[in-house]
Amino acid sequence: MENSTETKLEKALIVSNHKDRRFRSLRWKISLSSSLILLSVVMLFCFVSYLGLMANFDSQRETEYRRYAREVNNLIINTSQNLYQLAEMIPFLDGMKEALLINDSENIDSVFDPHWTLLQFHNSVEFIHFYDPLNQLSASWDSLATNIDDNILLSTWVSQVNQSERPINPLLCQESCIQYIVAPLLVEGKKSGVVVMGISLADALLAFKRVSGADIGLLITEQDNLMQNDFAVLHWNIHISALTNKAINLEILNKVAQDYKDMSALSEGIQMRWNDQYHQLKLFPLNSYEPDKAYLVIITDVTSAVINIHDSIWKIAFIGLLGLICSEILLFLIFTRLLAKLKDVAMVLPLLASGQFEKFRLSLASTGRVQRFRDEVDTLSEAAVSLSLQLEKLEQEVSNRTEMLIEQKDELSKERDFVKHLLDTAQAIVLTQDSDGRIMSLNEYGEMLTQYTESELQGKSFQNSLIPEYESHEMLSRFKEVHSGKRGQLRHEAITHCKDGTTRHVAWLHSHLSCRSPDEPSILSVGLDVTEYKRVEGHLAWLADHDPLTNLFNRRRFSEELEQVISRAERYRHPGALLFFDLDRFKYINDTSGHQAGDTLLKMVASMLAQTIRANDITGRLGGDEFAIILPEINPNGAIEVAKKVLDQLGLAQLTINNRTHKISASIGIALFPEHGANIHDLLAAADLAMYQAKAKGRNAWYLFSDKDRSRERIHTLVYWKEKIEYSHLHDNFVLYLQPIMHVKSKEILHYEVLLRMLDIDGTVLSPADFIPAAEHTGLIHAIDHMVLRKAIAQLAQIYQAGFRVSFSINLSAHAFNDPELLPILKAELTSHKLDPACVMFEITETAALEDLPGARGLMIEIRELGCGFVLDDFGVGFSSFYYLRELPVDVVKIDGSFVRNLSESGDDLILVNALCSVARGFGKRITAEFVETAEILSIIEKMDIDYAQGYYIGKPAPASQFLKEKMTAR
Repeated sequence: MENSTETKLEKALIVSNHKDRRFRSLRWKISLSSSLILLSVVMLFCFVSYLGLMANFDSQRETEYRRYAREVNNLIINTSQNLYQLAEMIPFLDGMKEALLINDSENIDSVFDPHWTLLQFHNSVEFIHFYDPLNQLSASWDSLATNIDDNILLSTWVSQVNQSERPINPLLCQESCIQYIVAPLLVEGKKSGVVVMGISLADALLAFKRVSGADIGLLITEQDNLMQNDFAVLHWNIHISALTNKAINLEILNKVAQDYKDMSALSEGIQMRWNDQYHQLKLFPLNSYEPDKAYLVIITDVTSAVINIHDSIWKIAFIGLLGLICSEILLFLIFTRLLAKLKDVAMVLPLLASGQFEKFRLSLASTGRVQRFRDEVDTLSEAAVSLSLQLEKLEQEVSNRTEMLIEQKDELSKERDFVKHLLDTAQAIVLTQDSDGRIMSLNEYGEMLTQYTESELQGKSFQNSLIPEYESHEMLSRFKEVHSGKRGQLRHEAITHCKDGTTRHVAWLHSHLSCRSPDEPSILSVGLDVTEYKRVEGHLAWLADHDPLTNLFNRRRFSEELEQVISRAERYRHPGALLFFDLDRFKYINDTSGHQAGDTLLKMVASMLAQTIRANDITGRLGGDEFAIILPEINPNGAIEVAKKVLDQLGLAQLTINNRTHKISASIGIALFPEHGANIHDLLAAADLAMYQAKAKGRNAWYLFSDKDRSRERIHTLVYWKEKIEYSHLHDNFVLYLQPIMHVKSKEILHYEVLLRMLDIDGTVLSPADFIPAAEHTGLIHAIDHMVLRKAIAQLAQIYQAGFRVSFSINLSAHAFNDPELLPILKAELTSHKLDPACVMFEITETAALEDLPGARGLMIEIRELGCGFVLDDFGVGFSSFYYLRELPVDVVKIDGSFVRNLSESGDDLILVNALCSVARGFGKRITAEFVETAEILSIIEKMDIDYAQGYYIGKPAPASQFLKEKMTAR
């Protein structure tokens, strides 16, 4: 019998061994299958993610395109509406009613001429024509020499409006797009003819770029073949009237035109790759007079978005593969150990079948493998053991359950103590209320903040004790909804009363609690003390409207107040005045006594103004030492009296710092409203011009703006040059000239001064002296500085790439030293062109340094740290030349040409130049002589040991574009 049992056991072991081999192979099958499944999941997830990202990207672009379309349409509609409002305003201009009634061309011409300049300057009107009821031209003003099909189309529009007496606003696109308004003129209910005005869409395109940040171009179709020029895309037979960022975007359009022969493909939006960057182009047709004549193309750089999508997909794939590898390793280890355990159990199961329970338990214990986590094999082993020890197991389970309940009770007690400690230490008021709104508990922070103890508030109404102001019917109703469970939460802010009489601003959150009996809490109330936050919030709101130094309104708030006062004055027909002034010699006080003295002076001025003006007058500090006063409901004489009082009051004060006494004076410009301006921009401009007139009178004076003085001529000049500068920026009409500077000893020319010129519409080359003053006054000077810097560095990099080693001197304007963008642009350009900073120098005049000496010196130090150099121009002209030579970190001084020009004839100039050279060499500076116009002068400066020479004898300025051509020819 025993032999039979042993034989059966051996057979069972043999079968078990065969099964064991199959089990070992199972882990490889499972690992391979799971690998294929996980790999498929990773690939599917990458594909779905890619589709989702692209769909989201396309949706965002479509939304962006709809916004672009709305913005473009709004800009065109606003342009048309503004023109129509201007047309309606014309009969109400001074003298126009009488001139239109008598329909006298000369009278209309003389009356409207002063208004034409303002329309150009403030409304960008390009032309205006007046026609009588018989369609005959009465008067016209035109800054573009407009010619519309020999005026046949214009005559048709005028005749149509004269007959229908209804305005029309066609958009006509030929060489460029002009928005027209043809409107009837009604004077006292009578038809007095027709007015025609037009505005170019160029300003609207620039406004779109500022608003959206995308590049935009205006495309006009041509019937004839296009000329070979920079403004044509030949494959589409179109002319580019205007294009932002032209240098890059023109290449992009030509590339797209080669890929898409039909321009209509851009209507749905396309994406292209150009120079490792991704751009999206979208075509919008313009609703012009001639259908399918003009289009707007919007070019958006989406490189970062596309790269982000690609990076995201690669990251997802990498993470997925990494997870797959880790999962496979983990599965392999798990199945290896699991199958080993299963083998051990299977080996001892025959003992259980034979009834040898004790031996089974011993064998199972000897083959047991310790595992951190239980699994099905452990369950199988435990089930087998339980068959032999059912009674013992039941007793053991009862014992285990008893111990478990004790442990759970201890854990619950610890959790309750932890929650109580947490509530007491939380930096928030935590209290509970019963179903009637009476306080049941309060944490320690609530006791500290309210000064009440928990026992003092228990049983008292929450609303009556802590927030009595909230005893409104609406608040009681909301609390009842929370108590009843209709509302889960209630948020509100309330003034919470403390026991000591103080109040705190608390943000409350009341949450409904499910209670089973009246003794349990019904509401949990958590209060966060926001008193300090409210105080800081109020202070920040005050700072947003005030100048923190003088406590006066800042420029933004002052402009809002001025706009409201002008609106009230127009509604109730009450005249008013604006006083605009700055302090005389304020920069001198700052430079000699320090900025602390300047701040003290500004505070004194603000205090004196508060004592001088009326209660309803409004004072503001607009920036620096500029102040302004709004005088509502006052006549010109009253405004003049206030200006005199301000000057007298300022004249009584003086500031003594470091044994140096400074007196206070100001120059005040007076502008009346609505006489001198019906909006803040016109009024501030008039007051600003009047202030400069006061300075011209000798400072410490006032000046009342007048339409009859030469200020109007100045506005006309500014308008003229402002339009030329903006046109030149848009059409890239600024060019760089290079004038050679020769090393006197070696006779080598390796250095050039960069000079700026403007190409006029007729091809005339304009000097900077013509347009730089207007650029400084209109705020366009920074854009010119940036343009010159970029063009000069790009030109120098091109010369270096051609194999020529030269250096440039670039002139900086006086405003460059308060331009925070100049230094970052310089760094970016030098880096992008991989240019050695040592080959770039900057020229600065004494006048520019005097504008802001600390700012000039600080910027010069930062630029020199990059490796660039500096030249002090016009050396010797000012009395303080030697002072600036010591204070400014310059490398080269350029002796003013007024001393060099007559060296061969004037002994005095010879003495002066010798003296200037001695001083410059004493400071270790190199010396350049300009205006070297003869061989005799060059011979003289050679004997003076001057380093460099510049002038017409050395070489005249020539366009930078010709430099490489001449050098390559000379090779």
